[in-house]
Amino acid sequence: MIDPNVLRAIGEVLESHGVTPKTGERLADAVSRVLGTSDSETQRWMEALSEGCTVEEANRRAGIASHKAPDDLLVSIARAIGSALGKVAK
Repeated sequence: MIDPNVLRAIGEVLESHGVTPKTGERLADAVSRVLGTSDSETQRWMEALSEGCTVEEANRRAGIASHKAPDDLLVSIARAIGSALGKVAK
């Protein structure tokens, strides 16, 4: 299960990149849409980042090819997750 603070951070990053969930769309579904990944790939990717993996390692774990999404978005989401987890740990 992904921490609610992490989900909030992901939502903020998506918004900063001009991505908003469609009406009734879950955040994970919006991430899947933007990254061009399946629900299971997205879940594994977010879980790996929540565990402290780098973007590259999370991509490998989830089976996501780096070219599926803009690298700056992937890195921004990873940084937001790291920051959110750091705040939770305090």
